[in-house]
Amino acid sequence: MYVDSSHPLYILYTSGTTGKPKGIVRDQGGTAVLLQHAMRRIYNTQPGDSMFCSSDIGWVLGHSFIIYAPLISGLKSVLFEGKPVGTPNPDVFWEIIDRNKSILHDI
Repeated sequence: MYVDSSHPLYILYTSGTTGKPKGIVRDQGGTAVLLQHAMRRIYNTQPGDSMFCSSDIGWVLGHSFIIYAPLISGLKSVLFEGKPVGTPNPDVFWEIIDRNKSILHDI
């Protein structure tokens, strides 16, 4: 099944500090082009490379670079539930890398 490139991917709302929350609709096509461009030109990845983004998956950066960008770019991705820096302990970030070193060889 295919969707149009203008089909909504998600809506990002402001915090509403002005008393009236405002939302911006991110579309499928624009987001896909931006993420693939970022992975190739900024992060210099190639299909088959590995990606580990330690952001929360519920944040825009998280779902963009943990799910969408690796799928669009043919990368492997390590998913981690939680915030790996500082909680539950500062070693969690390095434990994730150690446990996944077979696929995170470039880190």
